[in-house]
Formats: sequence, structure tokens, C-alpha cells
Amino acid sequence: MWVSQTTDMVAQDASVTGGLLQYGALGIIALLALGAVRVLFLRETKSLDLERQRADRLEEELRKLNAAVQEKYVTTLAQATLAIGDALEITRRQR
Repeated sequence: MWVSQTTDMVAQDASVTGGLLQYGALGIIALLALGAVRVLFLRETKSLDLERQRADRLEEELRKLNAAVQEKYVTTLAQATLAIGDALEITRRQR
């Protein structure tokens, strides 16, 4: 089945190329334009994939940094709570 699809695609490509070449210079220009569009499309697709990978990597890094900040925040908050408790205890004793 794959071979027949490949054969059909090659035949279709050959017929398109042959059809364009029948028109001479105009066909060649059209063929070059199609090639340029294909190259530009592939370049943009590759660029988009690279940007997605970069965004995923940066998102993961941000997630790790947020987790670290939250951990430090909880630790600092616990220490501040203990310090306030100690300060309240000292003021109670001094009364």
C-alpha cells in the first residue's frame, strides 16, 4: 500500500512539474516560487519548534524557581511566627 501511495505521489509531482514546464519561463518561475515558499515554510516551522522547546524549558525553570521561593517563604514565615511568639512572651513576662 505504501509503495502505491509513493508511486502516486511521484506521478502527481511529475505531472505538476511537467505541467509547469510546458509553459516555459513562466513555468520555471512558478516552480522556483513554489520551491522558495516550501523553503520558507520549513524554516518557519523549524523556528516555531525551537521557540516551543525554549518556552517549555523556561517554563520548567520558572516552576522550579517558584517552588524554591515558596519553600524559603514558608521557612521565613515560620521563623517570623516563632520570633513574634517569643516577643509576645517576653512582653507578658515584663508586665
